[in-house]
Amino acid sequence: MNEDQDKIVEVSQADGLSEISLRADHVTVVVVPESGGKILRLIDNDSGFNLLWENPRVPVARTYAGAPFDDVWCGGWDDVFPTDPACDVDGSAYHDHGDLWIAPWAWDVVRDDGGVGVLHLSRESVSLPCRAEKWISVRRDGNSASVRLRLTNHGSRPFSFMWNQHIAHAVGDDSRVHVPASRMGVVGDPPSLEHDGTVAWPVHAGRDLSRLGPPDSGRLEFLFALDLREGWCVVTHPSRSLAVRITFDKDVFQTPWQWRVLGGWRGHHVLLTEPCTSLPGSLAQSIENGSAAILEAGASIETEVNVTIASEFDRDAAGDEDPIT
Repeated sequence: MNEDQDKIVEVSQADGLSEISLRADHVTVVVVPESGGKILRLIDNDSGFNLLWENPRVPVARTYAGAPFDDVWCGGWDDVFPTDPACDVDGSAYHDHGDLWIAPWAWDVVRDDGGVGVLHLSRESVSLPCRAEKWISVRRDGNSASVRLRLTNHGSRPFSFMWNQHIAHAVGDDSRVHVPASRMGVVGDPPSLEHDGTVAWPVHAGRDLSRLGPPDSGRLEFLFALDLREGWCVVTHPSRSLAVRITFDKDVFQTPWQWRVLGGWRGHHVLLTEPCTSLPGSLAQSIENGSAAILEAGASIETEVNVTIASEFDRDAAGDEDPIT
């Protein structure tokens, strides 16, 4: 085998953008630095299925300041920081879904020895004196990918922030989501859910909420875990015999969100799992309700999110149980 065949990291061009692929035996991760450092695809190599959702009506493109997130969002996995909805805090305006997705990330390959491939990406936040970095790595013989994340406050004062991993899953009619919790908070007033601000998880009012269902239901539901026991969530696709587990530090990402689009937003069918530091809402709301995270001057926060693809899982596991054995 020659040196090029040993390589895990491949760089190509598609529609004028760099696509960086970390290709292992069982999984391929595709990153687009010019599109906000987005992880565009998480591919199961055996089936060729991309477990991340790609918007069928919005192609991947270079992002830019002032872009309306909903109109240019092509799916995949984004970093949302330091807010979700646009807001104003102490006279400063914060962009919709933050400012890490609206410009290119710098990148370099820091390891590619045939056994492990590691891609490093970085960029500065526009709205705060903060450097964001991530290291995406895969092992040649593995079925998983690791994303190590770091935020560094290089300013002279502490700042408040909210930060989430905005992960869009491609789902089918039989897909399910598993979260180790017994209660979920509800955002908004979806007509599909009778609630008093919370619902039981996974079964509420006789409905198994872990089962997503088809897009013709027209549902749009936004839930967030209130009593997370462990730092993981799993999305299963029984008809494809595939599942993906996302693990994270629940002391950092304390409140995983679920945005469940079952035809109720622009006719799409997609699930977002969003491990987040804060309660749903904007940075201004997080500060008001006390859920905003704080990074001291000169300090860093570093954490890791891992994704694992599995072809064997318990299809009958309850929605609060880990189905991957």
